[in-house]
Amino acid sequence: MFVESVSSEFHLINDGGLNRKVAYSRLGEFNAKHIFLCLPGLLETRESFHPLLAMVEQFDDCCWISIDYCGRGNSDQLPAYEKYSFSKYLADTEDLIETLIQSQKPNSNQKFHLIGTSMGGILAMYLVNRLKHKVDSVVLNDIGFYLHWSALMSLYQNIKISDNQMIELNVDARAIEDVQRSSHFDLHYEFDLLGMRFHSLIQDFNGQVFLLHNAESPICSLNIANQSKKKFPNLKIWTLNKSGHPANWEKSFAIKLAQLVKIKPKSKVKMEIEEESKPFETAQEKSTFSFVFVDSFLQTSKAYLESTEKNRNQWVRQLLDRLKFVKSSYS
Repeated sequence: MFVESVSSEFHLINDGGLNRKVAYSRLGEFNAKHIFLCLPGLLETRESFHPLLAMVEQFDDCCWISIDYCGRGNSDQLPAYEKYSFSKYLADTEDLIETLIQSQKPNSNQKFHLIGTSMGGILAMYLVNRLKHKVDSVVLNDIGFYLHWSALMSLYQNIKISDNQMIELNVDARAIEDVQRSSHFDLHYEFDLLGMRFHSLIQDFNGQVFLLHNAESPICSLNIANQSKKKFPNLKIWTLNKSGHPANWEKSFAIKLAQLVKIKPKSKVKMEIEEESKPFETAQEKSTFSFVFVDSFLQTSKAYLESTEKNRNQWVRQLLDRLKFVKSSYS
């Protein structure tokens, strides 16, 4: 699904004296009242948002931008001496925001929104933490404020891409190698026994935060969604009764998002949204500590440790010992 009015453009980044192009798709004008910046997932390109752009073309006074990270899609690859990492994607995105969006704001009434899928959602939370009041709302696709180690390792272990798929994805082979390294996530983060925590990044955020996720997602299940809402009570959740990761963009979500951020349709004809516009909510799921999970966690962590250097992540080894002790105490 695509719309003819979407343009393909490039943003030039000066990276240590080397100029790199970052590709982006744009629907609408930069002087629109609402600017939406869409951030793809781990190995996605900007085209993953094109179905959403086709759905939102009906809304007025908006500019929708989706980007290709370096080494993806039509963006330039990094030079051989540089590694692909979260900090590199974040820096490139901040450069694009400052140059294309913040510097062109015609007045203080313009609204800036972030939409992030999976890894893009994590980057969106870091951007909120850095940009503070410059962001008005955030949409997270299938990524909550918690990311369990077991889910993360399962995701990385399932990255097995053939040469043909690599060509189809249009992703640099080095990027695929780098995303599976522990050094790929090189931003500061908090963690506990179960995994990574991101809620502190938005704890002082006064804008709206939406979470779209699949009920049986391996990354953002009902339990993760509910835990996220406890940390951020104003979180609005849209749960799809589906499995897999990430969630697909649906017309009903686009309509509900437009209502919440007060976007008007181009047509004056009343939109039939009663059935499609369901409230943002999620079913309650009781959180339990299962030894089945402990076994699964120990297995994935063991695989992780064996795939890394001996001196890396010493605290994970200590964590494994503590979990083994807890399990033995209840046996």
